[in-house]
Amino acid sequence: MKCTIHQAPTGNRLTDTHLFHFDQVAHLYDQQNPTNTDTFRTRAETVSQWFDGAHRQALVDSLLGYGARIGQSSIQVKATKRLLDPTSVAVVTGQQAGLLTGPFYSISKALSAIGLAAQLERELERPVVPIFWVASEDHDFGEVDHAYILGDAHDVRRIKLAHSFDAHQMVYHGALTEEQVTGVLDELRSCLPELPYKSEVLTTLKESFEVGDSLSIWFARLMAKLLATHPIVILDPCLPELRRLVGPVFADTLSSFPALQENLAHAYEEVERSGFQHEVVRDERNSTVFYVVEGRRYVLERRDDGRFVTRGLGTLHSLEQLLDVAATNPERFSSNVLLRPVIQDHLIPTLAYVGGPSELAYHPLSRAVFHVHGRKLPPLVMRQRIRIATPPVARTMAQWGISFEDLTKPCDLVATRALGDLSMALREQVTGLETEFAASIERFARQFSELGPQVADIASRQVEQQKQLVRRLEMKVYRLAERRRSDDVQQLRRIEHWFWTDGHEQERRLSPMNAWAELGRKWFDSLPTWGHYQQPGAYMDVTVD
Repeated sequence: MKCTIHQAPTGNRLTDTHLFHFDQVAHLYDQQNPTNTDTFRTRAETVSQWFDGAHRQALVDSLLGYGARIGQSSIQVKATKRLLDPTSVAVVTGQQAGLLTGPFYSISKALSAIGLAAQLERELERPVVPIFWVASEDHDFGEVDHAYILGDAHDVRRIKLAHSFDAHQMVYHGALTEEQVTGVLDELRSCLPELPYKSEVLTTLKESFEVGDSLSIWFARLMAKLLATHPIVILDPCLPELRRLVGPVFADTLSSFPALQENLAHAYEEVERSGFQHEVVRDERNSTVFYVVEGRRYVLERRDDGRFVTRGLGTLHSLEQLLDVAATNPERFSSNVLLRPVIQDHLIPTLAYVGGPSELAYHPLSRAVFHVHGRKLPPLVMRQRIRIATPPVARTMAQWGISFEDLTKPCDLVATRALGDLSMALREQVTGLETEFAASIERFARQFSELGPQVADIASRQVEQQKQLVRRLEMKVYRLAERRRSDDVQQLRRIEHWFWTDGHEQERRLSPMNAWAELGRKWFDSLPTWGHYQQPGAYMDVTVD
């Protein structure tokens, strides 16, 4: 396996400024410079003192029970127990529980946390445990109920979980049926090419599901298996035992609503004054807390009279009633995107958080919630980005002289490589036809202009109709050429769809299922981990031998 690393911007202005010009936005990130070792050293000394032995024991007991349920490896169990050490801290990352593990960056995030934890453990000389936070409390099933793979003809196929969950249903509480999972596996079986490890993929997916599991449990089991040789802890924040550890955070958040909204208003203004767009829409009545009813979560909105109402249900709650729930049944609460990092900070001794571009960009807003709770943001580290060329893809790239640098943005390799000579000549002919016809119609319109302005309108419409006809002709000839050169076209389309699946970057769209079916589960053990936090914006190009 060959791996090359370069630095590259993400396309998010605030995140890119954080990565490459931190001093310009340090005020938005509580001065937590993630390229400075002293930042992590100071943070480690601070956060390790926040968690007493009882909290750590309860945390580890819950994680061990959960780990047994999802089949964590002995290496992962050992990593969990390291959190009992009073000097231990954690590098946290996380992702929504996507179907078939979601896009490849779920794996990439985990590898980033693993590499960064190992690097910081060496430098700080204390236990640093990587933790993967399964975002199971999300309620937008439309974001996680599908996966993209490449079919036999290297075409992009979208596999979707059949369900009828409504817009408020939390993933954690959405039990799946055997019929639903069988439908996904049947579709995957029919779409996935006949590759060496296809049966391993399908067998593992089937064995990783138990009737009644939610998508988040199925996801966690798969992540535990794919990362079995790595010392990473898988954590689900909705576990009742963990919710009880952070019940006071929900209570304090609701009690501090006026101060919270004042802080948020200031945070939004600061981001705007600094020249950046808000990553999260401002909602002045949103308490940042959801109320959970029968597995569905609803925003708790603060009314002018001081009471709270569940948005969408209309149920009213006094602050006293909600504080009682926080003390006796905190599973009834869930956090929104700005409160979630604060919940994490109170649950885990968080040394650093590894996130994607949007996550790094919304933390300056979450900072307002941290401050209400008397805390600062943790250092934020951009996850490694990764592009993988499997052996057949790498061979085709070499055959056509295509490099990773040629694939930094969506491109039509068929037009530029296989049909480059034809497409240029065809475009010239079409442009000539359009120009000639437009000139003829213009002369016609001038000659008969005395009949009124309608002549010009008729002529203009005729020109547009003719353009459409000529472009249809161009497309038909182009498709004919594609069929005549089908082998070349298929090879190049494979590269296009492999790296830019459905027009999106490989790691942000393509499921790991194709790579797994081609290379096997053990191949994931060889993927590189990245921990060089002083090289921000890292992008890895991996060629598999």
